[in-house]
Amino acid sequence: MQLTYIQTVMAASEGIQKVTAMCYSPNDRRLAVCLMDRIVYLFDENGERREKFSTKPADKGPKNYIVRAMAFSPDSNRLAIAQSDNSVFVYKLGLEWGDKKSICNKFIQTSPITSLVWPLSRLNEFVYGLAEGKVKVGVLKTNKPQVLYSTDSYVVALASNPDGTGTVSAHLDGSIHRFLFADGNGTSHAKIAHHRCVPYALAWGHHICVAGNDSMVVFYDNEGGLERTFDYSNDPTCREFTTAVFNPTGEAVVVGNYDSFYIFSLNARTETWEDVGVKKVPNMYSVTSLAWKRDGSRVAIGTLCGVCDTYDACIRRSRYKGKFEFTYVSPSQVIVKRLSNGSRIILKSLYGCEITKINIFQDQYVAGNTASTLLLGDLNTLKLSEVQWHSPGNEKFVFDNPSVCMVYSAGELSLIEYGSNEVLGSVRTEFMSGHLLSVRINERPPRKDPEVNEGSLQDGDQDNKKMAYLLDAATVAVKDLSSGQSSMVNHDCRIDWLELNTRGNLLLFRDKRRHLHLFDVETQVRTTLLSFCTYVQWVPESDVVVAQNRGNLCVWYNIHATDQVTVHAIRGDVEEIERVGGRTEVIVDEGISAASYLLDEALITFGTAIDDRDYSSAIDILETLEMSPEAEGMWRQLSDQAMANRHIAIAERCAAALGDVGRACFLRKVGKLIENAGSDTGLDHWSVRAQLSILNKDLRGAEDIMLGAGQTESAIEMYKKVKQFDEAIMVAESRKHPNAVKMREDYLTHLLSTRQEERAGQLKEQEGDYDKAIALYLKGGLPAKAANVIKSRNMFNDSSLLERVASALTTAGLHDRAGELYEEMGQLQRGLDSYIKGHAFRQAVELARRHFPSQVVELQESWGDWLVNQKQVDMAINHFIEANCSTKAIEAALSARQWQKAAQFAENLDLEAARPYYKRIARHYEQCKQLDEAEKYFVAAQSPKLAVEMFTKASLWDRAHKLATTYMSEREVSMLYISQAQRMEASGKLKEAEQLYVKVNEPDLAINMYKKQRKYDAMVRLVAKYRKELLKETHQFLAQHLESEGNLRDAEHHYCEASEWLSAVNMFRSNNMWEEAIRVAKLHGGANASKRVAYAWALALGGEAGAKLLTKLGLIEPAIEYAMESGAFDHAFELARSSLQRKLPDIHLKHALYLEDEEKYPAAEEEFVHANKPREAVDMYVHQQDWTNAMRVAETYDPAAVPEVYAGEAKACVERRDWRHAEELFIAAAKPEMALAMYQEAGLWDEALALTQQHLPHKMNEVHMAHQSAAALRGVGGSKSDFLANGRLWETSGQWSQAIDAYLTAKAGLLPGDDLEEVWEQAVRIAKKELRSRYLEVVAEVTRRLREIKRYEGAAELLREAQQLESAVECAMEGECWSKARELAQGAPGLEDRVERNYQSFLSGQGNTEGLLELGHTNAALDVVAKAKDWNRLWEMANKERISPAERAQYAALRVQQILEEGGNGELLDEAVRTLDTHGAPNSPTYSNIYLELTRRVLGRNSSQESSIGEAAHTTTVLTLRKVLYSVKGLNELDEALLACHYTNLASVCKDLGGRDMMELRAKIFISLLRYSQYIPVDKLFYQAGEACKQQGHTNLAFVLLNRYVDLTEAIEEGDANLLDNSDFANATAVNFLDTLPTQQYLPDEDTREEVRDWVLSVCMDNSIDQTLPSEGPKVKTLFIFISPKSSSIFFLLSICFCPYVLNSFYLSFINLRLLELFMLDCILLMLLAALCQELLSLPNQMNCE
Repeated sequence: MQLTYIQTVMAASEGIQKVTAMCYSPNDRRLAVCLMDRIVYLFDENGERREKFSTKPADKGPKNYIVRAMAFSPDSNRLAIAQSDNSVFVYKLGLEWGDKKSICNKFIQTSPITSLVWPLSRLNEFVYGLAEGKVKVGVLKTNKPQVLYSTDSYVVALASNPDGTGTVSAHLDGSIHRFLFADGNGTSHAKIAHHRCVPYALAWGHHICVAGNDSMVVFYDNEGGLERTFDYSNDPTCREFTTAVFNPTGEAVVVGNYDSFYIFSLNARTETWEDVGVKKVPNMYSVTSLAWKRDGSRVAIGTLCGVCDTYDACIRRSRYKGKFEFTYVSPSQVIVKRLSNGSRIILKSLYGCEITKINIFQDQYVAGNTASTLLLGDLNTLKLSEVQWHSPGNEKFVFDNPSVCMVYSAGELSLIEYGSNEVLGSVRTEFMSGHLLSVRINERPPRKDPEVNEGSLQDGDQDNKKMAYLLDAATVAVKDLSSGQSSMVNHDCRIDWLELNTRGNLLLFRDKRRHLHLFDVETQVRTTLLSFCTYVQWVPESDVVVAQNRGNLCVWYNIHATDQVTVHAIRGDVEEIERVGGRTEVIVDEGISAASYLLDEALITFGTAIDDRDYSSAIDILETLEMSPEAEGMWRQLSDQAMANRHIAIAERCAAALGDVGRACFLRKVGKLIENAGSDTGLDHWSVRAQLSILNKDLRGAEDIMLGAGQTESAIEMYKKVKQFDEAIMVAESRKHPNAVKMREDYLTHLLSTRQEERAGQLKEQEGDYDKAIALYLKGGLPAKAANVIKSRNMFNDSSLLERVASALTTAGLHDRAGELYEEMGQLQRGLDSYIKGHAFRQAVELARRHFPSQVVELQESWGDWLVNQKQVDMAINHFIEANCSTKAIEAALSARQWQKAAQFAENLDLEAARPYYKRIARHYEQCKQLDEAEKYFVAAQSPKLAVEMFTKASLWDRAHKLATTYMSEREVSMLYISQAQRMEASGKLKEAEQLYVKVNEPDLAINMYKKQRKYDAMVRLVAKYRKELLKETHQFLAQHLESEGNLRDAEHHYCEASEWLSAVNMFRSNNMWEEAIRVAKLHGGANASKRVAYAWALALGGEAGAKLLTKLGLIEPAIEYAMESGAFDHAFELARSSLQRKLPDIHLKHALYLEDEEKYPAAEEEFVHANKPREAVDMYVHQQDWTNAMRVAETYDPAAVPEVYAGEAKACVERRDWRHAEELFIAAAKPEMALAMYQEAGLWDEALALTQQHLPHKMNEVHMAHQSAAALRGVGGSKSDFLANGRLWETSGQWSQAIDAYLTAKAGLLPGDDLEEVWEQAVRIAKKELRSRYLEVVAEVTRRLREIKRYEGAAELLREAQQLESAVECAMEGECWSKARELAQGAPGLEDRVERNYQSFLSGQGNTEGLLELGHTNAALDVVAKAKDWNRLWEMANKERISPAERAQYAALRVQQILEEGGNGELLDEAVRTLDTHGAPNSPTYSNIYLELTRRVLGRNSSQESSIGEAAHTTTVLTLRKVLYSVKGLNELDEALLACHYTNLASVCKDLGGRDMMELRAKIFISLLRYSQYIPVDKLFYQAGEACKQQGHTNLAFVLLNRYVDLTEAIEEGDANLLDNSDFANATAVNFLDTLPTQQYLPDEDTREEVRDWVLSVCMDNSIDQTLPSEGPKVKTLFIFISPKSSSIFFLLSICFCPYVLNSFYLSFINLRLLELFMLDCILLMLLAALCQELLSLPNQMNCE
């Protein structure tokens, strides 16, 4: 931190005028300074003195005291002054300048006051020290001091900590005491340290700073521990420290000294104090007082001579976007100042954290970040908050609410209230839009509890902080931020807007369907207010809702009565609601202008008054309104609210206003009762409460109130008044009233006299006089009650009584009850008749079942008929079933809508009888939208057309079409759809009609339908979909048609859709609708098009009116530009002269250019002159080569252009090759250089030299040299002497670089190669000798040129001289100068090898095998021959050079690979096999694929290929291949290929030997070969095996194999292996099932394959032949099960050898299978059967077969 001098507030005075005290007010607006003259001077924040006042002595008399200390109160309203005359005065200064000043407190002590502080946390208490050693607190409220603690030593200094929660005092004996203000009433005092000298300088910040006269500054911690000591005793300039002060954050301290003050700051990272530096001020003398401004920006310093200076105390300053200034007064405190008006806020971290980043949002809100906290402030209200915050710094701030800041980070939304240091609340939400969040912070207090008295202050006691937000897209949560309670609103679709009212108890929200809903948070009730809502908002500071529904403005003045809405018709869209000055207006944008609709302010304020329970104001508002439905609703609302809150007078007035006279009179009586009861009891009096219960029709509650108060008579009278005598008698009897019996008798008499026999009978029944009760019931015509008494009391013994009652019942029509009595009397028939007559069929059926069984069926049917008549058809169904009436049962079921039952019953009918019922059932399901069921019964009713119509009405076109095509012809479907569509069209169901037309492929009918109905959008849609080629024409037709009808807006749409927006513009122009024309042009043609239309409008207006129009539109300048571009210069001049004269020169210039293009040169000249562009006129004439006029204009208007005219004419002469005249003109233009350039370009060197000698003698040498260079370039002279002479000329002048360039001017083609080489060598020589900087460059260039002329050896030599040996070698090799290359590479092994390799490659490339052999590169020579495919020569060379067998084998493999890659077949394959046999086969896995492919090619030959080369040749090739494969050792992957060759060869041997046994063995071999389908085509395998079995008579096995072959041939023809059915060979594991098939047939001849197919078919018809593989058995997994074994020795021998390969397992465990098999073959051939049998019979013990 650095202190920078700002200004001197008080200048020095003569002599000693010590500044005894100074202090800043906490609000930073005042600086108080007091000198020895005991006058307090008050300065404003700019350092200007505004006020002063004299201090008062403790007693009247002379002023012989001094002011020891001063301190402002925390609210900056008061100033405490400590004086040495044992007194402390507290002055009330006020907060504004000019306020009256007065003494508000005075404290007189017994000892002088030495120091004083006013802690920030103690508003009405300050602390001061006394000379006697006591430290006291002055309590302003009591005006009495209290002793905090006492010491025996003089108090020299006091200090308070930054928070104001404690003080520290320094004493003369060096002791330091600390006092802390506890949270409760207790205190804390302790002596924490003892300083080595008198601690005059004392301050308390982050630590306690103490200094005195020992030239040391010491820092103690809060407990007195030593933190840091700074010793300046060795500094002769350092004297006694006098005073100290901390900055407000406690992180920096200034300590006063003589002519200086010392500055210390706290290092936040190390938590240690550092010496920032010493501020020296000569002649300042001792610093006697210090004060630090509360915002930390300034320090005031007072001195011994009365000087008061202010210093800027900041770390740094910066500006933010030119609008704000940030002053960092400490790492944790920043002053944010608005530059426009000077307002500022102090951004201070309460936790002492360093502020790292500050941002300003909306020019009002400030946000700051520290490492662990977040600071937020409002620059308008100056409220600041700091909360704990840990975030990566990517927070999103929302400042939509003036009371809180919403911070979104990591999916969590936090609310921080300005002025509060706690997070108000946090929620999880993903919806941050301002339309989806609503926060209300104490905008209106919460509702009062109705039970709270009127005078309660409940509204102000509670916080009302609520928030509404989205949990998900369709769920709103309303959270009470004070209590944490939440309520949720679940909706069925996405919500796009929500807002709470100002009290936070009502929520408005709108969903994506534009439905507006109201949710009462307190009652949890939701109401839908409006549909198609496009705008909604609460009226500010009220609960009135304004919403827009299309063209209607809807206003709910009483939101609690949602059905009472005021509707205004509007044109346009609502923009906003303004409520200012007692007026509320809704602003509506009507397109061209905005209109305002005034709302009823009285109704708005009424709602607010009701919500605030200000009923008196509500009545005052309603008194001014005329009675209307809205006013009546508000009167009722006020009445209900008043009654709920027991405001009787208010409710009475409301009843009177509503015309409810009775209620008003009743409430007046209640009011009088309240008055009579007295003010103490009031509403709680029993009579009042009882009357209110009666008003609410709660007589039972009124009774309880009266009886509770002992008012029995009142309760009885109450019931009597309302004619409830029973209740009155019950009350009298319960209270044992003496008149209770008389009341009952009087009541009975009253009932009889008033013919209330029923009630009298009940009384008698209650008394137990049943006969009298029955008589009264009968007298009163109530026989049923009489019967009930008989039944309940079992009075069946008196038959006369029963007969009398039964007759009365019959007379009364109660036949069922009469029947019961007849049945009790045993008169069953009469009883049955009564039951039937009374329709009591249940009793009648039960009676009939017991006594008349034959009548049960008839009764059931009658019962059902009666139930149908009574509309109880569902109950009648079962009775009809019981009566066996199916038709009636179905009708009843249909009438009862029991469709399933009806369908079940209908199934029992024949089809014709059931069809009507099916149709009715189908109609029902159609109405219920159960279309599947309806379709089922329509089809059952044989009415598919009705089902089609049903699906059509339901827009299920696919199902309708499917059903129609199933049961109807195409023509019937089409006619049905078209007729149905026409009916729908007639009824206005155009969409459905369209679907039908389209379904039958008649879109033109649909288009024509929409055209007739003027539904052009739908018409265009169909044209775009089905008649795209007519879309543009349709748009044009519609546009023209609409234009003719005057519907210009729709016509514009269609013109634009047809890309004919110019037609739309012309349409509006022709109708004089220029604004619309401009709009369309701008929208579709851009700004330039709109400007052209505006210009046309201006032209149409003409003159000044047009100019004014263009000026109004801001297009005057573009219009002028457009006029100039269009050639309308007269109009451009007219517009410019009237509105934009500064454009006149531009118009003149453009006009001149236009005239120039039109070849009107004189007029153009005139315009150029008017445009002040004479040079352009000169250029025009120069361009036209009109030199006379050009010269005239130049001499007249622009003499400076005369040389240009001469020069232009001279250039024209040059083009005409008039050299002499051109030279004269160039000389006249003072441009001889251009004449020289002319001669040089023309090659006229003599004239150039003459001109140079006369006019440019200084260039003589340069021209001469250029002459020679040009001659050399042209090859003038034809010899090298010219080039050499030119170079030597530059050499003689010592210009080496030019000499090099001169030599290098010799190009290829000008001189022979030897001469060129000699000339270029001169350039290399000069560069090497005289100009080394260009040596390498010249060498590179010369060698490049030598290469171009094929002088590679010379180039290589130059590169060697330049020490570029590698490049020299490359050059020699490039020129195929191999001897030179070898010479250059000698001594460099790397280069020598490289030359040799390249030479070898060269020889190889040239095919020079002799050369390669001479070099000893035999392999390279052989590779060359192999590459040339000259294999005979290669083998000769191999024999001659005697290469190793391994190398010969590699070349043999290379030859085989070449044959295979070339697709060789036939004899080439035989050659490949012979090559391997002759020259060897390499024994390496690298060649395995070659051997395998060769095997596949040889064994995969088809029959025609084998025939073409001969069977013997093919057999020889197979035998040779077997030999080759056997010769390759150690390659296990070749084993199966070797076996395939071996078996194939064995089969050939068996065929050659002949005989049945050999042929039988051959068949077995072919069957064994089936497992090698990866080497032999599978169709070939099955064909050979099948044919062999067929030849041997194994017909069944031959059929299975050849049948498989036939399937294979068909699959090969189709190219799909999935066609094969492998189930026949599922158990034959020796047969492989391949995914890929052979690409060709083994039998190419179709006839041959057809013969096989015919044989298979013939065998298939033979039932005696088993055509499948055998079932599971011991040998089921071998194909040999079909072949009968023979006993011959050869067969026995070979069967033993080959059985392991025929069985399921293909694995053998003996050591050398290949050797064994070959040995077996030799044995067969030599027929050594006996010895071989003996040897092989021992082998089965060694063979392991699964």
